[in-house]
Amino acid sequence: MSKINLDKIAQDKAREMLECPDKETLERLVTKALGVLQSQGVYAMMLFLFSRTSKENETSPYIKKPLYKALLELPQFKNDSSLKGFCENNENHGDVFKWFSDNITDNMDNLLLVRDLYEQTLIYARFHAKAAQKETFNSGGTP
Repeated sequence: MSKINLDKIAQDKAREMLECPDKETLERLVTKALGVLQSQGVYAMMLFLFSRTSKENETSPYIKKPLYKALLELPQFKNDSSLKGFCENNENHGDVFKWFSDNITDNMDNLLLVRDLYEQTLIYARFHAKAAQKETFNSGGTP
C-alpha cells in the first residue's frame, strides 16, 4: 500500500481554489471558514459555507468543490459516487450534510484526518489568495 502525501493534496486543492476570480472575497471567506473549522469542526465549516449570501455565496463553490475533491484522494472515499456527484455540482445541501454525518463525523479516524487535511488546505488557500491579490496590485490592477 502506498503512502498518501496529505500536504501535497492540500497544496493542489488550495491552488484549485484560485480559479475564483474574486481573490479578495476568496481570502476573506477562506479565513472565516478556517476559523469555523478550527473552533467548531468539519461539519460546522460545511454548514458555514452553505449559509453564505451575496458575494460569499458566489465564492463558496470555489472552496467546497476542491474540498470534496481532496476527499476523493483518500483511499476510503476514492470510489464514493455521492462525493463524485458533489464535485460535479450536484450538491443538495441535505445530501451533503447527511454524507458528512455518515462518513466523516461518525468515524473518529476520518474526522481527525479530514479536519487536518481541510485545515492545511485552507491555510495554503489563504496565503495563495493573499499572494494573488498582492501580485494583481503590484501589476497595476485593483486588488
